[in-house]
Amino acid sequence: MKTLPLAALKKTISAALILFMLSSFPALAAVQATAASGDQVNEVLNLLEKYHVSAPTKDSLSTAAIQGMVESLQDPYTVYFTKEDLKQFESGLEQNYVGIGVRVSEDSEGILVVEVFNGSPAELAGLKRGDIITAVEGQPVAGKKLEEVTKNIMGPEGTQVSLTVKRDNNTFEVTSTRKQVQIPVVTSHLFDNGVGYVKVTSFSSEADEKFAQSLETLKQGGLKSLVIDLRDNPGGLLDTALNIAKLFIKEGTLIHTKDRDNIDEPVLIKNGTTQPFPVIVMVNENSASASEVLTGALQDYNQVKVIGTKTFGKGSVQNLFPLSNGGALKVTIEEYLTPKMRKVNKVGILPDIQVEGEVPQLITALRHGGVNSFTLNINKRNISLNRYDLTDSFDVIRQNGRLYVPSRVLAALANASISWNSEAQQVEIAAADVRTAYPSESGDMINKNGTSYVDLDRFADTFKQLTWSQDGESLTISAN
Repeated sequence: MKTLPLAALKKTISAALILFMLSSFPALAAVQATAASGDQVNEVLNLLEKYHVSAPTKDSLSTAAIQGMVESLQDPYTVYFTKEDLKQFESGLEQNYVGIGVRVSEDSEGILVVEVFNGSPAELAGLKRGDIITAVEGQPVAGKKLEEVTKNIMGPEGTQVSLTVKRDNNTFEVTSTRKQVQIPVVTSHLFDNGVGYVKVTSFSSEADEKFAQSLETLKQGGLKSLVIDLRDNPGGLLDTALNIAKLFIKEGTLIHTKDRDNIDEPVLIKNGTTQPFPVIVMVNENSASASEVLTGALQDYNQVKVIGTKTFGKGSVQNLFPLSNGGALKVTIEEYLTPKMRKVNKVGILPDIQVEGEVPQLITALRHGGVNSFTLNINKRNISLNRYDLTDSFDVIRQNGRLYVPSRVLAALANASISWNSEAQQVEIAAADVRTAYPSESGDMINKNGTSYVDLDRFADTFKQLTWSQDGESLTISAN
């Protein structure tokens, strides 16, 4: 599910800030009197309302005026919310929405169900991971944008939606009743050798409590190292990031701030604690705002090893000011810097170990945590790693009797480095004393949509730590 970066907000909402008050003036003389007092905004609003041929309303004009002022700042994070917009914003922050309770991705036949939330209408209707929704209300969805299809599936609470679902070779109809759904903001799993995994999808008001609960559960299960997954986490509440940081940093600074007067009022970490095990944090280009706050602090205090790709670079803090009309104004009030005064805004945070690709990132992080062997199972559209179902996916290409797997996935499984030689047009992979190249002209490597795929059999011949087997459409790749 695609997301957009959210601003890092302070939990304490400041007192209402009223931009301007609108009054009703029955005559032009009154409008002129208002102009004499310097209220040019009200003057223009009243004149347009009274005389423009389109008969605009005062509400529509005032909304346009506010939006114009906000847009003039050229700051994408200062935003005017109407009452309805504010509800949507708050629901997005808390990961609440009205729908059927599935996580989906694009597929050539429709949209693929990659996760069904517990207790959701989708689960009650019998939908399962791996199902393909081919039509919504009888209208085929193949080839349509994911956002368009999900919008059609969502709707008013209490209404029903009819879906055509393909499972294996069977197609059937499902009717589900839409209701308020809570997307899990924190999920966890304990891998082999006591390697814990916690994924945080949003810094909502309860994410810190759920994180602490997950951490305690993992400890009871024999936790020896921890992987924190902040990939595709667009941010959220600053206080939530602070409370999670306190689980790893005893005393210190979460961020330094710089306001319009260049005054630094650092956000301090007090009465925190530390953990006796290694911690790895995963980030990518969609990790923003509070994700960068937490990552930057943990990195500066040498509490973690960061793996992935450079983060989004959203290094500013917003405050939410309620308005008298039920809406709100989200205003950028500060820029923030990491504890070591590193700039984040429009720069991002660079990982300690740079790895591209969702599955390679996870394999690399788990290996640094202490997982020594991996089993990757690809069954049609479902992928699991060491028996843990992944929402991430990748293509496997069957061509001319050969089986091709993304080169970055194979390199990660073999604990190998990978590079692209543009001059020779070949992928080069090296591990320990083994180094080999896969030229595109040899047929051992093919390119598709900017991704290189290597012949699996050819790769396993060179990197002996890799074995694989195939049973129908089910592919299993193991690495020790």
